[in-house]
Amino acid sequence: MDILIILSIIVAVLAVIVLMGLAEKKRFLAFMQRQIKREYGHFNEKGIPVLRMECIPAYYKRHGKDTGIDDITWSDLEMDRLFALMDTTYSSAGEEYLYHVLRTPLTNDAELQKRDEEISYFRKEKEIRLKLQLQFASMGKNERYSLYDYLEFADTLKKIPSLPYHFVAPILVAAAVALIFIMPSVGIMAAVAVIAVNMTWYFKTKNVIQPYMTSLKYILKDMKAAEKILAMKIPVCDSRQENMKNALSGLKTFKKKAGMAFADSAGDGNPLTVLADYTNMLLHTDIMAFYSMYAQMQKHKDDIDTVHGTLGYLEMLIAAGSFIEALEAKCVPVFDGGIKAEEIYHPLLTEPVKNSFEEKGAVLLTGSNASGKSTFLKTVAVNMLLAQSFNVACADEFHTDYFRLYTSMALRDDMEQGDSYFIVEIKALRRILEAGKEEGGRIACFVDEVLRGTNTVERIAASTQILKFMEEKGMLVFAATHDIELTELLKESYANYHFEEEIADGDVIFNYRLMEGKATTRNAIKLLSVMGYDEAVIKEAEDMAERFIKEGVWKNG
Repeated sequence: MDILIILSIIVAVLAVIVLMGLAEKKRFLAFMQRQIKREYGHFNEKGIPVLRMECIPAYYKRHGKDTGIDDITWSDLEMDRLFALMDTTYSSAGEEYLYHVLRTPLTNDAELQKRDEEISYFRKEKEIRLKLQLQFASMGKNERYSLYDYLEFADTLKKIPSLPYHFVAPILVAAAVALIFIMPSVGIMAAVAVIAVNMTWYFKTKNVIQPYMTSLKYILKDMKAAEKILAMKIPVCDSRQENMKNALSGLKTFKKKAGMAFADSAGDGNPLTVLADYTNMLLHTDIMAFYSMYAQMQKHKDDIDTVHGTLGYLEMLIAAGSFIEALEAKCVPVFDGGIKAEEIYHPLLTEPVKNSFEEKGAVLLTGSNASGKSTFLKTVAVNMLLAQSFNVACADEFHTDYFRLYTSMALRDDMEQGDSYFIVEIKALRRILEAGKEEGGRIACFVDEVLRGTNTVERIAASTQILKFMEEKGMLVFAATHDIELTELLKESYANYHFEEEIADGDVIFNYRLMEGKATTRNAIKLLSVMGYDEAVIKEAEDMAERFIKEGVWKNG
């Protein structure tokens, strides 16, 4: 009789847990629905954790092209910051694909127009968009692991012994439960011992395979979301959805091997999730399923990649639409081979100063430090990238072309390689020159302070020839310099623009306005006065500068 009471209590507890789990899932879905509606059309202001940022490039590393945005250009343009601002995704698949798209800009009208139509569809169809985003939210994000880390390196598991008899765990539990009915006191003691042994054994094994189990769970989430999305019959991305459907067919055995061991519920605190965790600890069901699933994963890497990539592409389209909605001002770029901008600005600036210009070829920028040269270079480059990725530009009007983008801007010494700043700089410039010899379309390059790491005479001579060579090879060059001599040496091939500042009432005022022609003011020495330097130092410096301008020879004293 006592045993029946205990069993009744257990059944009642399980029923309560199931009901609580269903209620928690309903609450989670309602919460996510509100959050998704609130966040769409706004920038992501939360940032991205460092550990997750390290694994986000995994999809790009597997699928990226040599003609995409290289590491130097990505770093120079502060693209991690822009990516974080755009990242309103809810799944690892979407996050990884958004990153991939920003590093592989499109190169022709047909592909760009197709993507633009797909983005526009999800901007208009709010209900379908919301249903999709709820599926992506159910997938969630891996904080420390990327699926591709373990697709590529899963062979390391061969070093782990084959299934170490975990099927014994449920047998021990069954034996202890049976013993309770025969000899209650002995059975209870045996059950406690079995629980302790099984849990210790469980955690010892799981610590070794945890990252792989995390990835397998994510694959199952991908598959579950993919099945529901295919059932929606979304009338865009038809070929991608068909490929995903075929890939799912190849993964049927993989899903079957999972059974209930890898079942998940919405939210980490869901009672059903907690119950599943304890069941796995006692019976080792997820570990046994893992070894069977691992073999299937090895056979179906391409199918897994197709499902993950298709889901990522769909969520990327929604995130791109959200970013476009959030922009203060935007336009559809015109790809006519020219370079023209009306009221162009950088999306990372909260109070941007907008500028306009129109040129057919290379541009040389002059002006003092902090006047706006580097920001302008980044503004033009980033808008070219956005134009080729999402058919949008942060401007009232923007004319451009399909370019391969390269920069040489925010360089620094490479201590690991033992390279000085100058060596790093000439390597960065050489990679642009080498890229110009390859197939793949016209290059647009952005160079900030050419060869700043060497002496004045050699810098001006070498900079002149490098910039001249780039322009002659058909590259669209935007270069910033303090060397006013370059404006004269390159006047036949480079249009001149400049930024300037004013010094008034003991303060430096920058208006960040792009102006035609070369810089004509020299305020560097005056800035020393503003910063409180000794007047004698300032007077001698001004006299030296004036004598050099008149005589062309430096004299001290």
